[in-house]
Order: sequence, then C-alpha cells, then structure tokens
Amino acid sequence: METRSTDAKGRISLPKSFANATVIVEQLSDTEIRIRKAVVIPEADIRFYEETAAPLTDHDRDRFLDLLDKPPAPNEALKRAARKHAARHG
Repeated sequence: METRSTDAKGRISLPKSFANATVIVEQLSDTEIRIRKAVVIPEADIRFYEETAAPLTDHDRDRFLDLLDKPPAPNEALKRAARKHAARHG
C-alpha cells in the first residue's frame, strides 16, 4: 500500500499503468474511493440478444409447437411444486 497526497484541487497522480486509461471512480464512503480501469465497448459494437440467437431448426420448431398443442402430463415433481405454491399463495 502506498500513501499519496492530493493537490489543492483534490487531484491525485495514479500509477503509470493507469496512463491514458478510462477509469471508473466509485465513492464507497466519505473517506474511501475505488478506482478501476474500465472496459468500454463502443456502442456500435453492442449487439442485442436477438441478433445473436440462433434460429430453431425445422425439427425443433415442429417439436416446440407440438408440445404447445399437446403438452405432456405433469410429473410428480411438478404436482408437488404446484401444491406447495398453492399452499403458500392460495
């Protein structure tokens, strides 16, 4: 640990490894701050989940739609969970 002093404007010199870096400054309390290097992703590089989701194959789509039309009978674990939920939430 190293002690450093601030100047008249409240500034402090950081280690050289922080030179030209974007940082995150978190004020944890009146007497403590945390400074971390930030990883900044340009807005143009941010992708929505929908852009990266793989489409279903024809087989998977047909299976999904079939299960919606004809859902399987509930198993014992689902029945227990439903009873427990009903007991708690009415």
